[in-house]
Amino acid sequence: MRQTIGLSREIPNMYKLLVVDDDPDLASIVEEKLKKFGECTICSSGHEAIALLTNEDFDAVITDYIMQGGDGGSLAHYCANAKIPVLVVSSFPESQIRPYLPEGATFVNKFHAVRGPLLEETLTELITKRVK
Repeated sequence: MRQTIGLSREIPNMYKLLVVDDDPDLASIVEEKLKKFGECTICSSGHEAIALLTNEDFDAVITDYIMQGGDGGSLAHYCANAKIPVLVVSSFPESQIRPYLPEGATFVNKFHAVRGPLLEETLTELITKRVK
């Protein structure tokens, strides 16, 4: 399932973001939190995301770690190889996930990402690093 939302005019630099999560409710929460950054495309698996990334350019990928149809770890490695900033969001502790992520991948705990400004702050940092 692929879904794109419209652009917001709140931030002058609009970005194209790919949100990957097999839980449509959580994907919607992430989408709502990030739509001020620009265009958000949602897909529900790592395989679907990689297929999309081979045909379209994105400024950053925000992905769940555990998903059916291709995990976030494999997607993070694909993004690292393609030089696409990736933010991995998971309810698992970072100490359990980090060994399977590529160098440079950013991790945020899902609980903290959906509550408060951590997701937005982390994405701002990630995009700012890429622009520099």
